[in-house]
Formats: sequence, C-alpha cells, structure tokens
Amino acid sequence: MKKIIILFLIILFTGSITVLAQDNIVLKASISMINAVPKQFFGTWSVQSTQISTNSPKTFAKTSLDIWNLRRSGNVIELRNPVTSAVAEIYLEDVKDSEIVFTHYEREGYTNVKDTVRLKLDGDTFIGTNELTLHTVRYDEFKKKYEDIKTAVYELKGSKVMGTGLY
Repeated sequence: MKKIIILFLIILFTGSITVLAQDNIVLKASISMINAVPKQFFGTWSVQSTQISTNSPKTFAKTSLDIWNLRRSGNVIELRNPVTSAVAEIYLEDVKDSEIVFTHYEREGYTNVKDTVRLKLDGDTFIGTNELTLHTVRYDEFKKKYEDIKTAVYELKGSKVMGTGLY
C-alpha cells in the first residue's frame, strides 16, 4: 500500500513540475513577443476602415473612422476607443519587425466575435487589414441548432495622432 501511495505522489509531483515548466515557457514566449513590438505602435491613432468584402452587407458598415489608443501595461496591450468607449485586451499572434498581428475575442450574447488585425508600421502611419467574424449559435425549444457566420474584411489606414502608451 505504501508503494502505491509513494508512486502516486511521485507521478503527481512530476506532473506538476511538467505543467509549471510548460506554463513558464509560454509566459517567456509571450514576454519576448510583447518586447518585440516597436514602441511607435503605442499611442493614439486615427484609423480609417474601408470594407473590402463581406458575406453580410447589412450587418457591417462600409467605412468607419475611429480613434485607437494603444497602450502597454506590463505584459498586457490594451486598445481603447474613446469614440465608442470600447476597451479591449488584445492578444499578439505574431510580431516581425514592423509587422504586427493581433486578435481580440469577445462573446456578445449568443455570438462569438473574433477580430484579427494585421498591420505594417511605417513611422507615424500604418496600413493593414481587419478580419471580423461573428459566429452565432442558437438552439430552439426542440434543441435544433441554428448557426450563422458573418464575416467582413476591412482595409485599414492609420495615422499617429500623438505619443506613446508605454506604462
């Protein structure tokens, strides 16, 4: 009986070490990626969006003009839009020199929203795309599943308004 308990504790203990090591590797990768983001990315931007394609023209605006305030606090990047009062944490997918890919996920009722932005910085301007997906799943009273996926792709053009947002 003692051998079984000791064996169980050894498996439990070594499993915990493996999980901690894996979490540590993920954290380090995330920190190095956030440190690779050029400082010029942070600050306040005027962003013009023009729709390139959509499968739901009634759902998505053809154009928009927004203000993005991008700031870093430790290992978190936050995007604030003072026009709409929206605040979102963004997740870096890739950073290569002046090219940045980030994603934001959100759930609104029955709808999962995925927003993927690809930017190429050039001094105080950027160009890029924004892929927006609205995935809605509902069930009726007979448990019949209704699923709807709406997408839009926008061309983005940004101009720096002011400053950096490093904290």
